[in-house]
Amino acid sequence: MIEQSEKAKMIYRTVGFSLIALCIVLSFVYRPYAYSHHLNDFHLADSYTSFFGVPLGVCLTQAYRSEKWSIPMNILYVALLLIGWELVDGFLAQTIDWVDVSACIISGCLMYVLYLVFGFKRVEDYKDE
Repeated sequence: MIEQSEKAKMIYRTVGFSLIALCIVLSFVYRPYAYSHHLNDFHLADSYTSFFGVPLGVCLTQAYRSEKWSIPMNILYVALLLIGWELVDGFLAQTIDWVDVSACIISGCLMYVLYLVFGFKRVEDYKDE
């Protein structure tokens, strides 16, 4: 029988890798479609990777990191890392993409609200039976 903490790791891994697969599929399907049809999608085709980056990072760090953070701290760290990445990339490219920065902030806030509503647990918080 699989222990509860191993089940939690498996769920976090599955969600994380599913989000990676979703980002890859969207980059090959949705982004070209939106650009070729000149859709006004409120920059969704440009910023979905930043939006999905926070839950992706939270899930993969919960699944693979040996020193576990609390979920709210993990959300904060991943969001700050992605915002920092966007700012550094912006300084190197001479233009900061504020839509991506906003997507990281919105995603972090939404992820925190989902945490409060559903009460995700760290892998260590699951009691092994």
